[in-house]
Formats: sequence, structure tokens, C-alpha cells
Amino acid sequence: MRKLGHGAKRWKDLFNDPEDALLPDDVPTWYALLLLEAFTLLREQFRVYPVQVITSIDTDEKDLVSVLLRPDSERDERRERLGLKKALVALQKEMRYDDGKPNWTLSASEDLVFSRERSPELSFEESTLAEGELTLTFTANHLPTQGERLFLRPKRDTGTERAIRRRLLNIVAARQNLELLRALDDPAQVALDDVLREIAVPGSPVVDMDPSKLAAWQSIVAGRSINVIVGPPGVGKTYLISNLVKSIMAGIPDARILVSAQNHETLVHMEDELRKSLAGHASIIVRVEKSQVSVEDSTLRQSSVNLLQTASQSAGDRSAITQNQSRQIAQTLRPVDNAERSLAERVLRDTDNLMLRSADVTLATTSSNTIEEMIADGEQFDWVFIEEAARANGAELIGALLLGNRRVMIGDHKQLSPFDTVERQRFYDLVTAAELLVNAQEKLLAISDLPPEVDEALGVLKSDSFLLGDVLAAAARLEEPFRTIAEREDEREVATRRPSSISTTLLEQSRMHPAICDLVSNTFYQKKLVSSDRVREREQTVDVANGLPASPIVLLDLPSLSVARRKAFEQKVKKSYKNEVEATALIAAMQDLKPISGKDGRRPTLVVLSPYLAQVNHLERKLSPFINVEADALFGFASPRGNGKFVYTSDSFQGGEADVVLASLVRNSIHVGTRALGFIKNPQRMNVLLSRAKQKLILSTSRRFIRNAVSGIDPDGVKEEFRFLTQMLDEISQLEKTDFPQAGMGVTVVSVDENGRLMP
Repeated sequence: MRKLGHGAKRWKDLFNDPEDALLPDDVPTWYALLLLEAFTLLREQFRVYPVQVITSIDTDEKDLVSVLLRPDSERDERRERLGLKKALVALQKEMRYDDGKPNWTLSASEDLVFSRERSPELSFEESTLAEGELTLTFTANHLPTQGERLFLRPKRDTGTERAIRRRLLNIVAARQNLELLRALDDPAQVALDDVLREIAVPGSPVVDMDPSKLAAWQSIVAGRSINVIVGPPGVGKTYLISNLVKSIMAGIPDARILVSAQNHETLVHMEDELRKSLAGHASIIVRVEKSQVSVEDSTLRQSSVNLLQTASQSAGDRSAITQNQSRQIAQTLRPVDNAERSLAERVLRDTDNLMLRSADVTLATTSSNTIEEMIADGEQFDWVFIEEAARANGAELIGALLLGNRRVMIGDHKQLSPFDTVERQRFYDLVTAAELLVNAQEKLLAISDLPPEVDEALGVLKSDSFLLGDVLAAAARLEEPFRTIAEREDEREVATRRPSSISTTLLEQSRMHPAICDLVSNTFYQKKLVSSDRVREREQTVDVANGLPASPIVLLDLPSLSVARRKAFEQKVKKSYKNEVEATALIAAMQDLKPISGKDGRRPTLVVLSPYLAQVNHLERKLSPFINVEADALFGFASPRGNGKFVYTSDSFQGGEADVVLASLVRNSIHVGTRALGFIKNPQRMNVLLSRAKQKLILSTSRRFIRNAVSGIDPDGVKEEFRFLTQMLDEISQLEKTDFPQAGMGVTVVSVDENGRLMP
């Protein structure tokens, strides 16, 4: 049932009247979506710890408060039933990795949501364990009373709370949309209405599209309840969407289109592409939110200001606007005091609303409050495109999907998953979920403004074990609905020997040098991802000096710790790791790279990536003397996002690209298996890291360490979770012997000594 979805016969249906199965309120998908968000809230109760204030000291330098963790056997027994560590162990672990910022507070109540009044902000200082009792000391912005029995908990995150409430409201709004609810779980079980299929149909595809994009275009035109486009790295997902939008607008100028994604940066990039694609068309394109990497207003607000400026220039035309309106516009554009600024904000909000309703293409994140408002207002779009859909769970997707007549999800489940999905999956075990539901209604009732349907749904699930089993199976699938649909369609293709009408994979990439593409394709995509002619003929703008190999892939190969004289390569920093030797090797290689400006005058870009934040911080410190932020330059290279930032975690750089990528894998110890490999064992993270480079990838790691870590627990190579690492190393060895035109061998291995010096 977890895998098959609506195609499976449910145990409940074997015992109930067949007519009962048709009741509209008996759709497991709807309950499952509510459960995703309810469990997100409910799990926070296990980060609330009963404490007693034992000292509260006001000093000239700082205010200190010490609290003693109160024993609570009942809580610990419940934690054990849920597979959680006892409170003392869990709290010790939380503090071990605390960064010393004001992350904590104290409350009089253990309710999930508490008043912010008189809640101190606490920054962790130290902990003491004596005779089985844990004492924690914090600095505080104001002190509680000594002897008080309170609850220590993470500081309230009102932004997350608001996002959860918005998603719950969206789910409630979707309750009667059975077609969408069933389609989100399995689009094959739902037929698209023929009337919808004829609305705002895209025209003919672009002439030079590769066969896989043509297949995707034709699949979208043919139409299913939800179309899924799997887009590996560099295949031109944005290009496909922008051309679809252009085609739709050309045929139906008054069509309304929503483009959504989880993060702002994806939408900024999409907006740029749409403006290029629709240049010369009288189209209104608005992006609702601001970019996180820019201080500029959202384009919705910019459009509103532009409209008012145009209107103010028409002030001389009495038929256009009245004198009073002219005065209000002037005050809005140039307010001089608080009263005028308040009026200006009201006028701008009204104009924003007008622009939003008039826009041809609206761009908004999946968690935007604008999505919620449009649902409440009954807005509907002809098309909804959701980018990076593989990174969102069902509750995050449902709002945007609810607004569309035609729906397309684009993403890649072989890159990053939704946040925390592995940890969340364990709550969908029947025993664990039943335990979590014991006091769920009581806990959530403390949150005053949740939709009443949440309490109703939890009551139904608590009393109906058959339904609960179906709902938990659906919830497990809806943690990664994109992956579930794509993998199920792959299995159906194999079983039926016919291409899927729902899911299409784009297979021609134009980002990576063919050697880098071969590494990524043969490691993660069953050798199906191929390079376009454009990328083979691309101008090369990266040269090398001082003997650094010209190969597209350079492996800086450190010795394994097992054969080195050093005590350690990797160092633990809080929850993270750093490897100073790898950083030294990368910087040495970086200094031997030579940028060449292209024919268009642009400098090539460079980025440094690592899966570990501690390594990113270390590399930023080491590189800061060489970075000219004003000139946006590092050794003559430009930053990938034009903001003077050159070092990122690989997770934060999904969707990004650079001409040169230098990557540090960090891990290198004498241990074997999962614990030794850390993030390296995650194929999705490694896929992102290896696939960002356009011209050159310089990878710093130890091949021998990786082989030892894998073979130490999987000598026969039978464990699926580690197979990709063996494939990656085998492919690197193969590329050492494969010649590429104008580049030489696909991979050159450079030995690095245990101090980070590149060996000749």
C-alpha cells in the first residue's frame, strides 16, 4: 500500500459496505496531507524540557541563569516508545552542537505555542553532568526567578508557525477537490477533463529541441491530471518552461500562468528567462517575494511603482485621473512624513493587488501567503508550473496545484530531497503514529488559530485503525510525491514496455563538459544523460599554469589516514567537519587556474563547494584575503551569482552552476561504513556537488579512504546504498584512459601529500 497508492485494494474495503468507500471524506490523501503538518507540530513537544531555575545572577558583564533538568519518568517512557533518546541524552546532544546564539527560551507552560511576553532569550554557555543530574548555564536578556519550575525550549519560530498554518488552510481548501487529491498520490488514476485539455493549449515546440524535450512537450500538450518532468542537471528545465509559457501566451494572450518553486532564487532565475523569452510581447510578469540575495523589491512592488509613475505623468490629462487621485499618487511616490508613508503603503498594497490580478505570469514560492490569499479569493490559473518540485512534500505543493487547471511539476528526485524527510518517515510506522496521536488533539488545541478540520481529522484517525493504516502509507508517499510518481512510472514503463504518458525525463544536457557529464551520467543516471553538440563546441575560457592538468576533471588525491603519519585529516566542529589539508590543496590548485574573458567580454565564474558547513567557513576564512568583493573577483574569476560570494555548501548551491567548481569532500579517517563516510554516502548530495561545473571540476578527496570505507562493510558490493560510490570511483578510473578533443584525458589524478602539497 505504501508504494501502490490508489491502485491498491485497501484492507478496510474488504470489511465495509462498498458504498462507504465512495464517501468524499474518506480520501486517505487528504488526511495524509494534514498529518504531514500535524506531525511537524507534534514532534516539537519532544524538544520541550522540564527544568528548575537554580541560580539567577545579575552581573555587570552579563546576566546568567542556570537550570537543572527535572527528572520525568513518564516523559522518558513515552520518548522510548517513540524511538527517541531519553531527555537527558537528547538535551546533552542539542547543547553539544549549539552555536551559542540566543536559540533558547523558558516558558511557564509546555504548550506547543506559548506567549512571547516575558520569555527570556537564552544563549548557551556550558553544561555540567554530576551524579546523573544535568545543569545548563545560559546568558539571558532578562532573568527568571530562582526556584521557578519552567520549561526549556527552542525560541519560538513564528515564521515556521505561519507557514504551517498557511499550508493547513490550503489543505483544508483542497478537501473537496478529489481529483487533485487522488492525482497528487497517483496521476494515472485520474483522467483529465477533456474541456480542460482544450484550454490554453501550447502550440508547436521550438524547432531545435532535442528528442527528450520534444517528448516532454508532447506529453504536456496531451495532458494528464499532473504532468511530471524529470530534469537532471543542465538539461534546460527553465528553457523548456519559458518556451511553453511563450507558446501558451502566443496562442491565448489572456491566459493566466503561475510559476512556483520552494525558494526565491529559482524564481529570480525563472523571471529573468521569462523576460528574455517574452521580450516584445505585451506581457505583465510579477514576482511576489523579494530575493534573499538581493535588497531589491519584489517585481510585483516594482510594477506597482512603475504603474503609479506612469499615472502621475498623465496628471495633465483630466480624463485619465482626478486631481485628488493625482495628489494621492504624488504622496505615495514621495511621502514626507509618517502619515503619508502609511497612506503610501495602503495605496501600494491596493496597486499590488491590482497588478497581481492583471498579471499574465505570476511567480510565487510554494509557501507564499499570496498563494493562500488567491485560494481564498477563488483565483484560478490556466497553467501551474512548479519548479524544483522534488524538494517539496505534498503539503508544500498542494496550494499551488490547487490554483491550476493544468499542472506540471518539474524536478529531479536524484538531487536533493525535501528537508528532514528520512527522519520524518519513521513517524509513519503504525505503532509510532498511534503513540503520537494519543494526546495530539489536546496538544494542538492549544494553538488557537488552526483550522477546526485538523482536530476533526485527528479524532477520526485516532478512532479508525484501518483508515490510519491507509493514511500513514499515503503520508509516507507524500513526503516525496515527485519521487513516488516518477519511480512508479519508471516501474510501469518496464512492466508495460510503453513510455509513460505522465512522467518524462529530459536527457540532453548543455552545462557540463562531456567528461563531467559522463561521470555524472554513469554514476547516477544509468548512462542515459548525454551532452549536446552546443556543449561540445563551446568556447573554453579556463586555462591552467604551473603544471596543473588541463583535463576537465582533476582529482586531488590525498593519502588515506590509514597509511598517513598524521593523527587526523578531518576535524569535528560542532555538528560539522573540516579538513584543512584538503583546503590547502584546493587553494594551491586554484592559484594555477587562469581565466580567459569570452568573446562577449564576460569573465568565467568559479565556486568552491563542500557538503560541510565547517569546511565552507574554513575556506571562506582562507580565501578572504584574495577576494575583491567590489570587483567581484577571486584570482580573476567572477562569482557565480555576481555578489562576491565564492564559497557555498553544496546543498545551498543546487540549481547553481559555474565554469570552474572546486569541491572538498572532507571525510578521511580510519573508520569504515556510514559513520565514516558521512554526507559522502548520500547519492543526492554527491550528484549536486559533481554536476555544478561547466568547464572544469577539481575534486579534493582520498580515493583509497572511500574504497576502504565502502569495502570494509560491503566487500562483495551488494549493498545498494554504497554502490554509487564504487561506480563513481570506477568511472573516474575509466575517464583517466578516455581522451577528449582539445582537453586530453577526461580525468587526471594529482597526488597530494599529507600536508596538502600537490606532487609533481
